[in-house]
Amino acid sequence: MTERRRARMRIRRQRIYVVRRIVVAVCALLCCVLAVFSTIDAQRVWPRGESVAQGQAEVQGQAQKVSQSAQQSASRVSASASSLDRQQVPVFNQAIQEQRDKEAQRARWTNPTGKQPDLSQYSDLSVKVSIAKQEVYVQSGGETIYTMIASTGLNDTTPRGNYVIGMRGDHFYNPAEGMGADYWVRFNGPFLFHSVPTGANSGEYMEEEGNKLGQPASHGCVRLTVADAEWFYNQIPEGTPVTIA
Repeated sequence: MTERRRARMRIRRQRIYVVRRIVVAVCALLCCVLAVFSTIDAQRVWPRGESVAQGQAEVQGQAQKVSQSAQQSASRVSASASSLDRQQVPVFNQAIQEQRDKEAQRARWTNPTGKQPDLSQYSDLSVKVSIAKQEVYVQSGGETIYTMIASTGLNDTTPRGNYVIGMRGDHFYNPAEGMGADYWVRFNGPFLFHSVPTGANSGEYMEEEGNKLGQPASHGCVRLTVADAEWFYNQIPEGTPVTIA
């Protein structure tokens, strides 16, 4: 190899080395430039993120204010409603309660005292009247099978003793007393088992008299609820023993 060729090869190697160094330097410069631009972009984005966060915080704050305002409004409405309730409901409830009490009181002297048995299924029947308890007991073989609330005579005018069931009728009216009754069953002369008092016509029950059921109230007869009087009228056999004490 000649000296000239060797010189050319050295020159090529030096050029290649220089080119490589230039390429490396350019790459390094590009990396630095890219890093700078990335930093600038990040700095630009960062304030916007804070603005968004601030916007969200403001929206949340507004939402909380609206919620608080709604709660305060609801509280004011609730307080107003409570005030209205306090002013009006007691009167309204009192009227309802009075109506319910009236209906319950009426039911007490119109409905059966309890579950009425079928007396055709029993034998050895008898009737006992307790003046002290204002109750009538229908018994079979000496065992009570049905108890009825009753009203006997004022001033102990219901006769005490032993009697038997006699004739019966669906209605009577006594002009002298200004009242009558439905479903009457005689046990001793003018003394009867019958419903709470009526006016001149059957079914015209006197509420004031009916409300007295359970305490002495008659002129000597034994008053029963309307339903019990009808049941007694339909089912108690004639000749059944009656004891009043």
